[in-house]
Amino acid sequence: SNFDLSNSPAQIGRPIMDRWILSELQILISDVDKAYADFDSQSAGRLIATFIDDLSNWYVRRSRRRFWDGDPAALATLHECIKVLTQLMSPMVPFITEQVWQKVLRPVDTKLPESVHLADFPEVDNSLIDSTLMNKVATTRRIVELGRAARASSQIKIRQPLGRALVAGYSLLDQELQEQISEELNVHRIED
Repeated sequence: SNFDLSNSPAQIGRPIMDRWILSELQILISDVDKAYADFDSQSAGRLIATFIDDLSNWYVRRSRRRFWDGDPAALATLHECIKVLTQLMSPMVPFITEQVWQKVLRPVDTKLPESVHLADFPEVDNSLIDSTLMNKVATTRRIVELGRAARASSQIKIRQPLGRALVAGYSLLDQELQEQISEELNVHRIED
């Protein structure tokens, strides 16, 4: 592929979804580090699995158009997440993570250490943690979940567009998050 990390915009200035997943990634690094320090690989595995679910079922799915367009910020953000996940999982699955390191990560970033097992453990970048944004995205996801449940209980399929929905506190969310709710629930207009 022609993916070039040198074109990546600064992490702080990236779109809202990138900043959200990078913030979640910093919390994951901290929590997995604590779990490993307590010799609790089961908790570490659970934390990683939850993050992977968030990454694939929200970040990648909500950003798919950006990936199709080759958006450098989206590609760099996903690359960073995969790199850190590979490093975090390497003590538990050494051979698979080494394969990912060699076949997926090093071809794009030749400055990486020769092996995932020679790389330093990732460090938390506190400047990327945005608790407010994390709460807003969690609220957005909860609204979508409740909206889907309401559609299911009313037996209205998601493919059938709705003219209007009422959501308390909707106007407090950023416009991009409002648009995500509208798209996810297939509603033309949402009001408080």
